[in-house]
Amino acid sequence: MSSQTITSTPSNKPDTWKNRIAQASIFLGKTKSEVEAILKSFGIEEQPAGLEMLSDEEVTPFGDFRKIFCDDNKVPVLKLRMAMKFLRGPKDSKKADDIDPELMAIKEKFGIKLKLENIETSELLPYYHPDKPSHPVTLALKQRYGDKAIIAFKPDSKEIAIEETVNYITDVEMGYAEEENIEVDGSLVRLYPIGQIPDQIIEEDPIFAGNPLKRGRSTVNRVNWSGVDLETQQLCRIIVERSDIDINDRFAVKKLVELAIKSNGIKELKKMFPEAEMKFREKRKTGDLPKLRMTLNDMVNKKQDPFGIKG
Repeated sequence: MSSQTITSTPSNKPDTWKNRIAQASIFLGKTKSEVEAILKSFGIEEQPAGLEMLSDEEVTPFGDFRKIFCDDNKVPVLKLRMAMKFLRGPKDSKKADDIDPELMAIKEKFGIKLKLENIETSELLPYYHPDKPSHPVTLALKQRYGDKAIIAFKPDSKEIAIEETVNYITDVEMGYAEEENIEVDGSLVRLYPIGQIPDQIIEEDPIFAGNPLKRGRSTVNRVNWSGVDLETQQLCRIIVERSDIDINDRFAVKKLVELAIKSNGIKELKKMFPEAEMKFREKRKTGDLPKLRMTLNDMVNKKQDPFGIKG
């Protein structure tokens, strides 16, 4: 049987020599070329029957892999055991997708029997991903701190400020008062609970307030605003705010959009809506033009409170 036989693996990747070596190399801490060289030294190559030799425990028992990888090439046994789930192929890799290289690194560093909840926060934070709520590290930190706001991010980013976060947690544990904001890189930043990230700024629909643009396109009427300059969009918002058109009138909205997206559209809009143009000039002088920016939280709150009753 050819070693290029294609079957489905748990990771939905074809079961080929290339994929097995690539995935195993991550856990072995070796390059793909190094892994192939080690296997070749033991007589296992892609052709003529590489996959079959890797898969058959009678042909290649674990002890043989342990010798060539651990004894001869100093690969930790734990890493080899993780890699075997990929080297063996689909039969023995049913749980391979559940293996996280970062968790393996943690267990290798602190011992496989040590529970995450017993590891110091400063050691866990480098492996914490707030956008992965079900990740074991996230769950361990959530169990430890609940809904307390203790995570600081670097200004205008989603990168965790690890040193500042650890120092803040240490201060609180020593008895200092809890705060809402701390300083990071010379700027004041907000603290967030485990599992939350800073609001992502997104573009707002120029005509339909409170609705986002998704990749430049309106989520209400699918109009593409990506080629329209900001001032033209801001003038459209002022026209709407003044009720110069009825946004429930599809024809009026269509005409407004057609003018906005054409070249020099702002000039024609100014001629058609002189009062709105005057308001635009006044707001521009005072720096009070519509921002046409919103956060994902704004969008969530709008869905939860569609009539704007809260607050």
